[in-house]
Amino acid sequence: MIAEQKRSLIMLVLLGVDIFIYNLGIGIFDAVGLEPLPSFEFLYRAIFICGVVWWLRAEIRSSPATQLYCTGVFAVTAAPFIITYHLLKTRGWRGLLPLSALLGTFVIAKVLAISIYLVLYGFPSRSF
Repeated sequence: MIAEQKRSLIMLVLLGVDIFIYNLGIGIFDAVGLEPLPSFEFLYRAIFICGVVWWLRAEIRSSPATQLYCTGVFAVTAAPFIITYHLLKTRGWRGLLPLSALLGTFVIAKVLAISIYLVLYGFPSRSF
């Protein structure tokens, strides 16, 4: 039981790292004024889908919820809804903690990207 919970936590952390790196990278690309590389976008989407599927599989092993028929299709089409529903169904209101951690990584990455922009270029000057 403990090993399964540890596997689920590891997958959740990896998913959070993926979200953080992507959003920080997109923020830096926007700050510099460049278009993100297609490989960057592709890697994020592939890793995100795999991360959601692996995390759901690790979660379902340790929970009384039934396994989804095809986790890959559900992860591609409705990942935010599946994650939220699964966490609330299996953990109740405590399920909002991992969800808020994932949202926190998104917000922290965006704030860090804005900070990097301000350090590199300073505040934009207003000239009318």
